[in-house]
Amino acid sequence: MNHRSVESGLHLAASKCARWTLPWSGDGTRCANFGTVGAGPGWVVSLIVVVAVATAAIVWLVGQRRQLRSRLRDPREQARRVLAFHAYHDTLTGLPNRAFLLQTLEQALADSSDDSLAVMFIDLDGFKSINDTLGHEAGDAFLQAVATSLRSSVRERDTVARFGGDEFVVVVQAYGGMENLVRVCRKVLDLVSQPVSVAGQFVAVSPSIGVAVSPKDGTVADMLIRNADAAMYAVKETGKADFRFYEEGMLEQARERVALTVELREALQQGNLGVEYQPKRHLRDGTLAGVEALARWNHPTRGQVPPAVFVAVAERSGLIHALGEYVLRAVLTQVKAWDAAGIAVDYVAINLSMHELTRPAFVETLHRVVRSYGVDPMRIRFELTESTAMRQPEETMRQLVKLRSHGFDLLIDDFGAGYWNLGHLRELPVGTIKIDQSFVRGSSLNLADREITEAIVGLAKKLNMQTIAEGVETEAQADWLRDLGCDIGQGYFFARPMTADAFSRYLDPTMAYAG
Repeated sequence: MNHRSVESGLHLAASKCARWTLPWSGDGTRCANFGTVGAGPGWVVSLIVVVAVATAAIVWLVGQRRQLRSRLRDPREQARRVLAFHAYHDTLTGLPNRAFLLQTLEQALADSSDDSLAVMFIDLDGFKSINDTLGHEAGDAFLQAVATSLRSSVRERDTVARFGGDEFVVVVQAYGGMENLVRVCRKVLDLVSQPVSVAGQFVAVSPSIGVAVSPKDGTVADMLIRNADAAMYAVKETGKADFRFYEEGMLEQARERVALTVELREALQQGNLGVEYQPKRHLRDGTLAGVEALARWNHPTRGQVPPAVFVAVAERSGLIHALGEYVLRAVLTQVKAWDAAGIAVDYVAINLSMHELTRPAFVETLHRVVRSYGVDPMRIRFELTESTAMRQPEETMRQLVKLRSHGFDLLIDDFGAGYWNLGHLRELPVGTIKIDQSFVRGSSLNLADREITEAIVGLAKKLNMQTIAEGVETEAQADWLRDLGCDIGQGYFFARPMTADAFSRYLDPTMAYAG
């Protein structure tokens, strides 16, 4: 800026009427013409004041900027900022953590101008197997991918938080009606279910999503999250990879599951579970083929807890590995006792949950345990039970092939029901099919059940596989199955499950079935 531009600007200002309030102006405010030539003392003083104020302001701003830069470069300030971030954010995914979520949710509930606020509780079923098979680095990469998917599936105004482990929570505000909320749930479900490439291969999980809405399901953060969590567990019980809204009674069911989990863990630690044995007999001559080991839980206050209940609890809680080893060691101890007493038992069949195969070293550990008891692996057979579809077929197949290579025989349990299908007969290294008991029991009343049973037996023969029929309750059923070509029968017609001592007494030749 030169002298002429300054003069021009000042003369332009002088052409206007400016009001000056000066301490010595007497009557306070007055209108005065001013210019650069012959300017009075008022104009000069005013100019000096303006320049001084502007200079002071600039000096102050520059000082603040320098101070801020200095603070940002200060290691202590940087550490404080990092700690402040980590206090409210997850270090792996960068998402808000539980503390931030609770604070934000409480604020949203207090400030909400409408009632349309929902909490989605998301659990990743099958994530543990990714950690176990591919390593924790792959697991971390997968969680980061899930966090990105969740963030992209909702609006900027909604909150996505990592609640802990493989659990996430999404807070959806002003969702605009239940139809819109259902669409959001489906979008989240679809995105999180997509396969993700980690460690050089594609992996996927089955998300279970529970949803609670305010104010119907709660008016405070803790209650909404707790009820959404209860709804999520209800999804797990009905097959996973789905979402459900909270309903009355779900919370009580969730509390019951927690109590059963604690009590089951204590029972395993204290050795309070039992094992019973049910004979299997050759249908052609009635001789003993082997026995099946069945876990039993006689609870001190609940009484007999059904296996379907406590096995499901064990699978959900991760106790299935401890339960499987407990039963295996009990069976091996009993086989040694029978051998010492001269009681001939060719093999014992043990139910094997697919959840147990998620541990990479499962087969090696199992084989080492069996060998430590001095029992031939060929005397231990595993009945493969499948309550849900296999999440990682390739890894499952690898484990089953290793089991077979160590000498353990494998059976497909409950064939014809659940998730087992004809493709598994071609793929799995099994030599025996166990026909689901519902077909055997319904054969006397339902023509379709008879035809399905006949078809399974015929198919097994073409594949050079044995067949076992469970649920045989009458002599007529046993005779029909024998004439059909079924190899082995099991059920109340032959014997109920019994203790090891009762089984020793049962092995009286006069009690053998000879059809």
